[in-house]
Amino acid sequence: MSHNRRPLSVALVGLGRVADKHLKAIRFWESKGELVLAAAVDPKENVRAKKLQAAGYQREIPCFSCLEDMLREVVPDICAITGPSGSHFALAKEALQAGCHLLVEKPFTLDLDEADELIELAGSNNLKISVGHIYRYMITIKELQEDLSAGKFGRILNAAVIVRWGHDQAYYDQSDWRGSWSEDGGALMNQTVHALDLMSYLCQALPVTTTAEIARLCHNIEAEDFGLGIFRLDNGALLSVEGTTVGFPENKEASIFLQTENSAIRASVSNGKLNFKILGKDGSSQERKYIRLSLANMRRRYGLRGLGQIKNPHTAIYDDLITAIREDLEPLASGTRGRDAVAMVLSLYQAAREKRTVDFPPTERKITSQDIR
Repeated sequence: MSHNRRPLSVALVGLGRVADKHLKAIRFWESKGELVLAAAVDPKENVRAKKLQAAGYQREIPCFSCLEDMLREVVPDICAITGPSGSHFALAKEALQAGCHLLVEKPFTLDLDEADELIELAGSNNLKISVGHIYRYMITIKELQEDLSAGKFGRILNAAVIVRWGHDQAYYDQSDWRGSWSEDGGALMNQTVHALDLMSYLCQALPVTTTAEIARLCHNIEAEDFGLGIFRLDNGALLSVEGTTVGFPENKEASIFLQTENSAIRASVSNGKLNFKILGKDGSSQERKYIRLSLANMRRRYGLRGLGQIKNPHTAIYDDLITAIREDLEPLASGTRGRDAVAMVLSLYQAAREKRTVDFPPTERKITSQDIR
């Protein structure tokens, strides 16, 4: 990236847990002359000061209690929206109307009509939307996806997603919106949507039909803490999904599996550790090739110091959005792709509610409450 142009200004809207990852990424791109943190928004004054100090900011960052107040004084190039899922649409629309590009945390919205409105508004004003689907940006994924798309592994036959992201009741009790139908959704919409987006990306496919069951097994919340589903994809493959927050918080794991004509591909994250395995038809291991290639690409793009960002895919999300803005490209995890992931979850909810296999896209276009046991 060139240093002969002004850095893009970014405002961080919401300073909850995920904001730490955004701040780390922003600090990295500030060091490269590509970004500058222009403002932070959070209703809690003590949280604002604490987060910014912990991120290493010694200069004074303009802080505001709401986005409306900020936009009266600061209109950044990029608004990064990290608040509760149910707040995404209103905040994103306000930022787009002010002329800001967007980075919106997952899920993009909880309503497909709202997603369509944001995508149309951005397009009509030549603004970019990136959605925080971090799995697309993890090490080896880009290189693997390119070879899958090129047919080097043969046809994809079946695939599986498992997200066992344990949370205790205290996690949900932190905020009233957690686990609510109107503001959050359950384990499928909140925790599993990342992996569904990744599988759609790797398979270059969307569902044709969806079957699902959901349950609330052990948490005092409105929505589900356990969900199972099967998608028949438009490339002929079958995709199974398990998403749950049942389990121990100390033992979080997410994994994907793809069986192709020529290979079995497995990748997982467990307690912060990435595991990756590609087994060829002849029994050979092929994963080292992709790890070496991915590391070489990262070093070339970010420099040697940038390898320290491996465990923070938000750094790559910002890189992608910066490039999209500078070169008028579509971000890898665009608003349209974020909408697709939401539609996949909504189809799971609809299939579970109607207790039958449903066609995709779902006719239920927004998250709605349902009585589950």
